[in-house]
Amino acid sequence: MVRAALLVLAAGANTGAGADGYEWKLPVGLRAPPVPADNPMSSAKVTLGERLFSDVRLSVTGTYSCASCHIPALAFTDGRTMAIGATGEHHTRNTPTLINVAYAASFGWADPSLTTLEAQHRVPMFNHAPVELGLDEVLPERLVELGADPLLAPLREVAFPGTDTLTLDQMIQAIASYVRTLISADSVFDRYLYWGEDSLTPGARRGMKLFFSDRTNCSLCHASFNLSGPVRQQGVPDPLPVFHNTGLYNINGTGRYPDAGLETHTHRAMDMGAFRAPTLRNVAVTAPYMHDGSVATLRDVLAHYARGGRNWVTEAGGEPGTRSPHQSAAVRGFALSEDESDSLLAFLEALTDEAFVTAPRFADPFR
Repeated sequence: MVRAALLVLAAGANTGAGADGYEWKLPVGLRAPPVPADNPMSSAKVTLGERLFSDVRLSVTGTYSCASCHIPALAFTDGRTMAIGATGEHHTRNTPTLINVAYAASFGWADPSLTTLEAQHRVPMFNHAPVELGLDEVLPERLVELGADPLLAPLREVAFPGTDTLTLDQMIQAIASYVRTLISADSVFDRYLYWGEDSLTPGARRGMKLFFSDRTNCSLCHASFNLSGPVRQQGVPDPLPVFHNTGLYNINGTGRYPDAGLETHTHRAMDMGAFRAPTLRNVAVTAPYMHDGSVATLRDVLAHYARGGRNWVTEAGGEPGTRSPHQSAAVRGFALSEDESDSLLAFLEALTDEAFVTAPRFADPFR
């Protein structure tokens, strides 16, 4: 029953050339991600973007790059509780994976207005409070330096023919094109689902049934082929972004979070503490977890949801055990034995695409 239901996710999927004419190298079962009309895909852009992604000249200090926070072996996360910017400032949020991010209905943790990778890339480049890359402080001279680089100039000329200088828009378009190619779906789970291989262990199969069961509700938030909620694909109408309050905080029993999440953008009290559900693909290598990295291990994540959220207060004045008034209905708690926890862990570990996270093509081009 579970496997039959999952195969519906692959219905109508295609590989090869997308609607934009670019030759996608897609895993079985996946459509191409959406591509803006003003930034069509090309191999030359992807190659240029790949180099820029690891180029430390994109930061104010000349020591940080996109790859500093998005490390391939960690599924393009950084292993930290919260990110650290180029100037050493600590952020308030955990670094999310970039794998399959091109399919996301929105970008970042809680901003529904960020609906393209091009728009999202401007955030780490120019954001202050805290500084991420801080590129705005050195942008003019860095564009001149990068544009004159003898290795980058030929790539730019092919990627953006008819131009003689590197612009900010070109740089962003190239990086976005590269990030769109970070597509992974060749885990043990995928081989079981799409190829019919007898690849899942008995424990992982039990965990898969639990994951997709009404008892745990895991798949209500981590849905679709990406196990992330709504996805955008070529040839499919765009869904609306979805955000969830997973019951991490309840300050003074009011439902407040240290980080207001979606409420910061919508100014609606009901959106307090709501964040985007990240993909669970490769989740075993992306610890720590949650938007603030406050949950250390996958076993701790399972315990959190089995409890029905933390349901605690972090300041004096509230009753211990109070449930947040804004907590998502799906986070309701459930009984979970140790054996069942082991089975769920086995399933989550089966979502790792080992070949992808260890691929030689992700080696730093500057080393």
